[in-house]
Order: sequence, then C-alpha cells, then structure tokens
Amino acid sequence: MSFKRLVLAALSVVVAALMTVSLLGSYLQPQTQGQINLLQTNLSLQAREWQALGDSPARDRLLGDLQGAIQAYEKVLQTPPPQNQPLRLQLGLLYADAGQGDRALKTWQFLLQESQGTIHATAEVLIHLWSEPPQLLPEAEGLIKETLHGWFRDRALQRLYELQQRSDALRALASAEQKRAKAAFYRLALLGTTPLLGSVIGIGLWIIWIYQHLRRRSQNTPSSLPPVTWGWESLWEAMVIWFALFFAINLVLMPLVRALISKGLPLHSAIAQTLYALVSYSTLMVAGLGWLGYFLRPFGQRPWKWLRWQGGLGGALRWGVGGYLAALPLVLISSLISQALLKNQGGGNPLLEIILQSRDYPTFALLYVMVALMAPLFEEILFRGFFFRSVQSYLPLGTAMGLTGVLFAIAHLNLADLLPLTVLGTVLSYIYWRSQNIGAAMILHSIWNSGSFLGLLLLSGGTEAGF
Repeated sequence: MSFKRLVLAALSVVVAALMTVSLLGSYLQPQTQGQINLLQTNLSLQAREWQALGDSPARDRLLGDLQGAIQAYEKVLQTPPPQNQPLRLQLGLLYADAGQGDRALKTWQFLLQESQGTIHATAEVLIHLWSEPPQLLPEAEGLIKETLHGWFRDRALQRLYELQQRSDALRALASAEQKRAKAAFYRLALLGTTPLLGSVIGIGLWIIWIYQHLRRRSQNTPSSLPPVTWGWESLWEAMVIWFALFFAINLVLMPLVRALISKGLPLHSAIAQTLYALVSYSTLMVAGLGWLGYFLRPFGQRPWKWLRWQGGLGGALRWGVGGYLAALPLVLISSLISQALLKNQGGGNPLLEIILQSRDYPTFALLYVMVALMAPLFEEILFRGFFFRSVQSYLPLGTAMGLTGVLFAIAHLNLADLLPLTVLGTVLSYIYWRSQNIGAAMILHSIWNSGSFLGLLLLSGGTEAGF
C-alpha cells in the first residue's frame, strides 16, 4: 500500500469513528421534536380558549383536551435537564387548571428546592396563589408577566386578578386572550392543512412520474451531463478529506477561536449562538468549496457543467416546487417511524434550538440566510452536484440515489433525522436526475428548510413560548 493510501485509510478510520461517536452520542439527547410538540400543545391550549369554538367534544377532538396536554408535558419531563425548569412551572398550571391542586403545589415546591432566580421566585408566587388560604405577594404580577407566556400567563394572571377582585383587569385580560386564541386557531389550521394538502398533491405527482418512467423505460439515464473521469479511489479521497475538514473546523478550529475571543464563556443569547453558527458554517463553506475546486481542477471544465441550470429558472422552480410536494408525504411518514423507533431520543439539528429561543428580527434574518440560502447552495453542490454524479457513473441509478441520501443524512450527525433526511436526500437526487438542473435541487432544499423555519416561527411566535 502506498503512503497516500495509508494516510487516506487512517483518515477514513478517524472520520468513521467521529461519525459513529456523534451519532451514538445524539441518542442520549432528547429530540428537538419533543419541544416542537410542546409548542403545538401550547398553541392548542391557547386556541381552545376561543369562545367561537364553544365547549364541545368536537373541540377536544380537534385541539386536544387538558389531560392530553398534561401527558405531553409529563412525557418530556421524564428525564428533565436543568433548562426544563420553566416546563415544570407550566405543568403545575396545567394541574391547577385541571383541578389537581395538590399535584400543582408539589410540582412548584420541587422547583423551590431545585431552582433559583426568577423560576424560584415565580414558583413561590404560584404556590401562594393556589394555597389554602391563598396569599398575594407584592411582586406577583411582574414575575408572572416576565416568566410565563401565552395560555400559562393568562391562567396565572386570571387567578391573581380574581383574588385581587380587579374586574377591569379581568375584562381586559379576557378580551386580549380572545384575540390571541383566534390567532392561535388560525396558525394551527395553517400548520395542519398545509402539509396535508401538499402531501395529497405530492402523491399525485409520484403517480404521474412513475407512469412517465414506465412509459420511457428505455431512457433510463439522461445523457446530457458528462460522466466522471475519475475512479472510486479519487472519490474516496475527495469525500474523506471533506469530512476531515468538516470535523477539524467544527471540533478544533471554531472552538479554539471561540476560546481565544470569549475565553470559553458560554454563548447564552440567541444572537451570539447564531453568529457563532454563521461563522462556523461560512468557514465550512469556504473550505469545502475550496477543496472541491482544487480536486476538480485537473479535470477541466466538464465537471462544472453539472452545476448548470438547464431549462433556466422556470424549469428549476417547476421541478423544485414539485419535488417539495413529492417529498412531503415520504418525509412525514419516515419522521413518524423515526420518532416511534427512537422514542423521543436521537438529538436534532442544533439550529432548531436557536430558532426556538430567538425573539428578534436580526436573529431570524441571519438564521434564515443560513438555512434557506447557504445550506441549500453548499450541500447541493457537494452531495448532488459532485457525489451523486460521481457514484451514478458506477452504480445503478436507484443505488446511487439511496447512497447519496444516506451520506447526506449521516453528515447531519443526529439519529433522529437519519431516516427522514435519507428519504429527503434521495428525493433531492431524483429531482436533480429528472431535471438535470442543480438549481431544482437547491430550490427544493431551500423550500424545505424555509417551510420548517417558518413553521417553527408560527409555533413559537404564536404562543410566545420560551423553553
């Protein structure tokens, strides 16, 4: 074995080990989906208060009932990390509203022992409000407004105003709550019907595409793009070095820069975390595209034709939007399977955590640039424009699509998304192959990330919930 092959083999072992450790480590982390489910629960609680819905079994079937909300919170709090202390405040309010006062008091008393700061002070306020006889602390209203959000803040303020016999405040609270409840209902309707309608259209598209494929079996692989002129060993070298750069930047370079600049202090604010993620991803993009350009330089201009937008922007939009609709039912089903298998474990994209914590427009804007512009551009060039086109030259088409999807999913380094992202990555490869237009895959990727991003904003912004 040559020295170069020996180095590549050693590097491959290191990269594979880091991937394995990252994936296994993610299993120990709760899924971000658990927090997303609680956001939806909070939005449903708010929507239930809309008087136009009435008080009927139909409302409970549509929006869930109080006991269902309690079970959702208890499930997430089975293994509570410290940052879930606010969830215990909210669970106590759910118990109190369900007439389970003793359980509510025990939940808040636990927080008196385990928390400090505003969480501790708010727990004390709630204990006094629901004790027998109740007591009013002077800072109660300010703490409730500062610490609690949405439905939970309304319930605590309602209890406070009733004890204070402030009828004007109760009327103002009821009026504002009705406006929020109506808005929450429409947000839920939008979040629920959009994927459903999109999935129905997507299933129809798959029927059409499968029919077209069966009619044109002889035209199995479009030949408008040039084949690769390198072998498996060169492809192995390109991808191993790219993943080595990925880990070197994320595990060594950026932590070192952070330690030098902030002396290793934690990044508490959402904007600080966003700027750190933006610099990290920008560095990865520059390094990754720089390495890919260096690797392809000896092969002339032919490989870069893979990145052309054949058919123009109109063709890319048509295939990108159609691909998004086609991906919806498949990814949604695979996500449900993944959740059932992993039972709320498996981690999640760290950017989702930042999005859930964000409350200002500059942070939203920077996050959107990352997820909807930078990620689709870079990842589609690497995985579809380079890797898929390479393996397509040596493997059957379906195998090349599946392999690209698996590698695309592994690169995100969390088990929770492994199956859904494999499906999405496979669909991205299919859309690129059918359209022969890298822009179609980029647009599909961008729409997908944009939809997830805007969905989170609707959920978190709709309830003013904070985790």
